[in-house]
Amino acid sequence: MPHKDNIYVGLDIGTTKVCTVVARQNAEGGIDVIGLGSAPSTGIRKGVVVNIDSTVKAIKDSIAMAERMSGVAIKSVCAGIAGGHIESFNENGVVAVKNGEVTAQDVARVIESASAKNIPVGYEVLHILPQQYKLDGQDEIKDPIGMSGVRLEVDVHIVTGAVSSAANITKSCSKAGIAVEDIYLEQLASSEAVLTDEEREIGVCLIDGGGGTTDMAVFNRGACYHTAVLQIGGNNFTRDLTSGLSTSEAEAERIKITEGCVLTDLVGPDEVISVPSVGGRPPKTISKSVMAQILQLRAEEICELFLGELKNKKLIDMLPAGVVMTGGMSNFKGIEELASHVLGLNVRVGHPVNIGGLSDQVTNPIYATAVGLAKLHAKKGHSQNLVSSDYSEDGLFKKVGDRMKDWLKEFF
Repeated sequence: MPHKDNIYVGLDIGTTKVCTVVARQNAEGGIDVIGLGSAPSTGIRKGVVVNIDSTVKAIKDSIAMAERMSGVAIKSVCAGIAGGHIESFNENGVVAVKNGEVTAQDVARVIESASAKNIPVGYEVLHILPQQYKLDGQDEIKDPIGMSGVRLEVDVHIVTGAVSSAANITKSCSKAGIAVEDIYLEQLASSEAVLTDEEREIGVCLIDGGGGTTDMAVFNRGACYHTAVLQIGGNNFTRDLTSGLSTSEAEAERIKITEGCVLTDLVGPDEVISVPSVGGRPPKTISKSVMAQILQLRAEEICELFLGELKNKKLIDMLPAGVVMTGGMSNFKGIEELASHVLGLNVRVGHPVNIGGLSDQVTNPIYATAVGLAKLHAKKGHSQNLVSSDYSEDGLFKKVGDRMKDWLKEFF
């Protein structure tokens, strides 16, 4: 059990905000949130760093706010990665079992054989997620160590990302005076915060709607079977309102957050909103149903794209637990009803769960990724007083590569 003073930090470097969650492991093995920081992000586009200096400033502001609240000097973080450069696929591997009994070395070898697929130039493996093992034809084995057999197989889900994107995240943190312990795919981090073990086991789809991208992850039998990134997010809703209501982006963002509704049926015929104009013109009074119609069209498009993805990958029948939506998009009024209608599945909004401390501060779905990263940071055993010394881009990917050789520990 880590020392009670061990601190775990999740850093969500998003398109619209940089969010820092500081947590301490509690006696039950979970985490207690002790600090939260958030700062506007202007150096990120669609999940990818496009301006180092702006990103560094946002990270510094977010970290400083979290440090003031927690009273902790943050030295290292677990960071999230997203963007259209993320690619994933399922693979399998097979090896002969030495000495007739499966050992940890056999498991490491079979996972390595599954990951031997050629990765495109400029890409690195971020995650290798075992789905199931097979021993002499017997499938659905989660832990084959100690079992007798001669042929060991494994099915895995492999996630890759652009080296440059991960390097820019690391570089931004380094310039902000923060070391990166590890990098995780953001929807996997969000799933750690909002999904239950039961949902993962029977089959669930997570949809995480951020500012620049909307991410998806499908789980079944406790393992990840598919991940995808859609380069449409909250900023598209904002631009739709800017165009449709003829107002500034700042006012469109405010209206989206305070009045956002994606189902016209939930808006009364007499409900109106005041919309400031541009160029010194007087404000306009517009029916709220007009705003809802604009947002509904975009929300329907996103849900239809994910429905097509689920059907193309033949995953639609693997989701008895339905869909869990999190991130900023899940705060829209009517999103559950609309998504359920389009997808034909049960839908709920996922809030961070199973956390203590200042839990009321992070119940909003917009903090799901940062909370999940802090949980993963704690689960991996990293803490502020267990900091590695190599945080260069090469060093980080060496750590990710070393982690590939230790998937057994991560899986179990």
